[in-house]
Amino acid sequence: MPSVAQIVPDNSGIKSKISREGNTNIITGGSQAGNNLFHSFEKFSVPNGDRAFLKNDLDIENILIRVTGSSVSHIDGLLQANGKANLFFLNRNGISFGANARLNIGGSFIGSTANSIKFADGSSFDVNSSKAETLLTVSVPIGLGFASNPGSIGVVGDGKGIRKSLKLIDTTTGLRVQPDKTLALVGGDLVFKGATLKTAGGRIELGSVVSSGLVKLTPNSKGWALRYSQFPTFGDIRLYEATAVDASGKGGGDIQIQGKSLNLESGSQIETSTLGGGVGGVLRIRVSDSVNLIGSSKLPSFVNTSISSLVYPKAAGNGGDLKIEARWLNIRDGATIAAGTYGSGNASSVEILARDEVTLSRKPTRRGGSSISSSGYRGSTGNGGNINIQTRRLILHSGGIMSSGSFGEGVGGEISLKASEEVKVTGVSLTGNSPSRISTRTVGRGNAGGVSIKTKKLTLSDGGRVVIGGEKTASFVTSIKPGKGNAGSLRVEANSIKLEKGKISSATAREAGRGTGGEGGNIFLKSGDLQLSNSEITTSAGGSGNGGNIKIAAEAIAILKNSSIRANAIRGNGGNINIKATGLFVSPDSSITATSERGVDGIVNIDTPNPNLSGAIKPVVEIENNSKPRVLCAVENDVVDRAAEGEFYIFGANIGPSPFDILDDDLGWHDTTDTNQETSQKETIDVSDPPMEEYLEAQGAAWNPDGTIRLTAKPNPTVVPYGSLSTPCAQQQASENIANNK
Repeated sequence: MPSVAQIVPDNSGIKSKISREGNTNIITGGSQAGNNLFHSFEKFSVPNGDRAFLKNDLDIENILIRVTGSSVSHIDGLLQANGKANLFFLNRNGISFGANARLNIGGSFIGSTANSIKFADGSSFDVNSSKAETLLTVSVPIGLGFASNPGSIGVVGDGKGIRKSLKLIDTTTGLRVQPDKTLALVGGDLVFKGATLKTAGGRIELGSVVSSGLVKLTPNSKGWALRYSQFPTFGDIRLYEATAVDASGKGGGDIQIQGKSLNLESGSQIETSTLGGGVGGVLRIRVSDSVNLIGSSKLPSFVNTSISSLVYPKAAGNGGDLKIEARWLNIRDGATIAAGTYGSGNASSVEILARDEVTLSRKPTRRGGSSISSSGYRGSTGNGGNINIQTRRLILHSGGIMSSGSFGEGVGGEISLKASEEVKVTGVSLTGNSPSRISTRTVGRGNAGGVSIKTKKLTLSDGGRVVIGGEKTASFVTSIKPGKGNAGSLRVEANSIKLEKGKISSATAREAGRGTGGEGGNIFLKSGDLQLSNSEITTSAGGSGNGGNIKIAAEAIAILKNSSIRANAIRGNGGNINIKATGLFVSPDSSITATSERGVDGIVNIDTPNPNLSGAIKPVVEIENNSKPRVLCAVENDVVDRAAEGEFYIFGANIGPSPFDILDDDLGWHDTTDTNQETSQKETIDVSDPPMEEYLEAQGAAWNPDGTIRLTAKPNPTVVPYGSLSTPCAQQQASENIANNK
């Protein structure tokens, strides 16, 4: 950094003048054309403690400065201009902003290592020119012209610019332009260490290019928008040591970042949030290679590296869109991409297009899972935003999280995932209590959003899960609602679905202190093959809500090693399970159940020509004579409900024995309906090769010595006829036939 001011006019004839008063370099002269004012310097640097004051007339709209010499510009003091003029600053050699660099201008600031500024009339203001142009233009700037390998732009700061309050102007340090204006840095590689770049509701543009071309400039209500359509090759952008890029305002500002790669490290943050009633802006990142979010800041602050678009408390405006386009997106070691609302406005949506892979992971030594989320937070009334991801492979491991939810009054957002090759969710955090997961959830009154996954291969391994409702020991995709709202639905379409110590779940929990609860969500799976090993697919409802339904269509289904498919409820009715498969195998220690602790069991419907259900349902109630009775007496507080039925259907043929089974001639269908108390109801099955026949209603019942009930197709002296069961079941306890068998 130079020890004295180095602002030296060149000999181009533009006639810029410098006079010094104390620590201030007063810049006058230059060449004016209409509302444009041109300056040309051989050198231009401002050391710490100095001020460069552009003393322009108030009618000037654009001040254009070029550096024609060969030195880098070091700006570590104050750049100031009169009025509301925009300031364009060009030095092809490079620009370095120090920790004490400040901007005090009324308009936008565009700092660039381009070779020229192009104008609408075809003219240009070129840094390679050593003499004054014969006619400087009055036209509006329309672009930045680059040659190959332009100089880099660096910004250094104190790392204290991260937003921590609702104040519109929350920091006095760093590079800041006025509200609703543009701060643009466009050059070769961009390197920011602890830097602060801010505008309140305006626009921030960061661009890195390494080839020749034109960056187009378009004036708009927030200053200037930049376009990079003519560039084949881009450069690298690195933000580290708690760098803050923030366009938050009454209505969120816009942020656009364009380059080959974007690296955010050690607590750096990119944010555009809504602080008032205005509409949120767009946060757009486009890179040709990779976006990498890594880690957090150092203790004691421990701020996660993040890209975020939020609606702050008391803000009524909706969040804007958060969009990322890259080849790879890598989020690790606790870094986050977050959209959310604390107010009445709705949260932003998150849209990610990664041509190759999206990965969320973290090192075992780091605390907190890496995540992509869009939520309505506690105290909010706005809705959570949607998450849409398109990629070739999506990988969540070691505690990686993808979630959308509502913790306030609003509705949770939807998650839509399209991976042309694979979705893989695996592993847990170091402590074992934070599983990798894809989840939609709500703990308020609103409903949870749904999850949709379309891929060739879905793998949930080593605790990996797809859950709508979660647990502590595994990765999951989840939709959970521990309140009054309903769980979302889960849809998966894949060539192959494999669960190894994994879980697919949709659940609601009982509302705290009450018996009420939301409806369980539905699960729809369509796959070439489905394999469960020590895993489960479940939909459940707490409180009085009904269990959700499970519908599975697959060529082959294997349910192995203590796995289960369940549609459960507590006080409401159990959900229904419909399975259609060419082949179905269930190991003896696995099960398929549709139950309710106090309500009515659901229906299990299996359509397959080749089932092997040796362990599907364990017997509690026996059926005689190979009949298929319908249970028409469900008890709730001693009142019979004929409409509430628990059923189990099987369709198909060629039902052979399981290799796990001991040969047995008995065929049974089992229902655990208790005719006396509000106890758990469970349907179980053990199937051989039954003939297809019409369903019969049970005509009688008798007690077995072990306390279970035997339903019979015909009444007999020791059997309670079905007609006698038409009265309230409590009255049946007076029956001598039953009393004698208890």
